[in-house]
Amino acid sequence: MFGAMSAVMFGAISSAAAQTDLADQIAKADLGYGEYLAGECVTCHRKSGAGIPQINGIEAETFVIIMKAYRSKDLDNKVMQMMAGRLDDEQIISLAAYFSSLSN
Repeated sequence: MFGAMSAVMFGAISSAAAQTDLADQIAKADLGYGEYLAGECVTCHRKSGAGIPQINGIEAETFVIIMKAYRSKDLDNKVMQMMAGRLDDEQIISLAAYFSSLSN
């Protein structure tokens, strides 16, 4: 789906403890807050976006890894780096929980 992100994804969460902690954070996330924050995301990430990936239904852990990779500029996309750079961990996790709760 995201091609060059596989190396980033596998390196970002390397231990079972980190995966469990992330899963716990996602399970406790505020879906309403994620929905509120998603208003800006869906401007571009629509079901029929031309060349822009759909994020409805994306696995929450994958979303978190990708957004943190954009935020740290490990993934190259100036727009996404800017968007992710404005988000803190709580916001990314809330968005991840929200988007993963939607059907794609």
